[in-house]
Amino acid sequence: MITLIISILALATLSYGIFTLFISKGLLQKQNQVNSDNSPAVAVVIAARNEAQNLPDLLVDLAAQDYLGQLDIYIADDRSTDATWSILDQFARKHPQFHPVRITNLSEQMTPKKNALTLCIKQTTAEIILSTDADCRVGPSWVSSAVSQIDEEVGILVGYSQVESVNLFAEYQALDFAAVMVANAGMMNQGYTWSGSGQNLAYRRSAFTAIGGFNPVSHKVSGDDVYLVQTIPEKTGLRARFNTDVAHFVRTAPMPTIKEFLNQRIRWSSNSRGLEKNNPLFFGFLLSAFLCNFMILIAVFAGISGVGLWLPIASKFMFEGLVLLLGAKTFGFWSLLKLYPLWFALQPLYITYVGLVGLRGKFSWKP
Repeated sequence: MITLIISILALATLSYGIFTLFISKGLLQKQNQVNSDNSPAVAVVIAARNEAQNLPDLLVDLAAQDYLGQLDIYIADDRSTDATWSILDQFARKHPQFHPVRITNLSEQMTPKKNALTLCIKQTTAEIILSTDADCRVGPSWVSSAVSQIDEEVGILVGYSQVESVNLFAEYQALDFAAVMVANAGMMNQGYTWSGSGQNLAYRRSAFTAIGGFNPVSHKVSGDDVYLVQTIPEKTGLRARFNTDVAHFVRTAPMPTIKEFLNQRIRWSSNSRGLEKNNPLFFGFLLSAFLCNFMILIAVFAGISGVGLWLPIASKFMFEGLVLLLGAKTFGFWSLLKLYPLWFALQPLYITYVGLVGLRGKFSWKP
């Protein structure tokens, strides 16, 4: 049994290491950044439910955009029970580029967030669609930076999102999320579309229409961002690009409790179901990462020591460290690297738990 555990751990670590080296290769590649001087009509679409606490800051950010072309902002109040609608309505009266959309009933055809975004998109004819979440903050050049990176070859643009580091727990979340962003950026730089965050996406309306909008996944509660990032390049032939421009970065608040943090990660993990058919390479990466962490945990509980345990752990430490160093060079999160030993030490417990529970699809979200 010990030999079997060591063998599986070694193979999982080797597989995971190959993936991390491939990601690192992508992070080292210099992208041909476009600087389009076109100013097409742009629409920002946002779904909000009970976001009265967060919306005022985001509304001010969006009103301060420096984009020179036509810009309209559509925010759907999805059955809020707080002051969300009042905030949107009052702000729109002073800023004509804001168009609040009020939703009072659940859709029978589509899950809430997808329905809210779809209704916003239907309100506009703009070719370029940007989306973020109601609890995020954006800089004044968020829109103009996105548009400058979308040429005739790009169907969807993925932007970097960072968790605001207000305390130690928030910094841990920030590093964990940075690792996700960095992996996606490294693969996308080489033409492989794995994932992205709905906190920071831009895509062509024509591409969204060509894939049938959210209709093919209308029943899924989560995963609208992953669906767009994977499906637009696959179905339209247009490419996905990762925007590394700091002006396009989005900031988001950390989860306030460990329970909410784990629930969020479980929700993300639940999107992996079906990936073995839809995106085998991405599934292979997730499986190798899970097995590597899971088998370290098994080896520790089995009392295994010596080179059979410490060599895979040391290799994993170097592989992941390399990716994060290159990611910090690209995205500037150097201050978070001090938490790398803690983050690394918790990975076997954290990844094992989130991965197993995520397969069951048991998480809570706004109804």
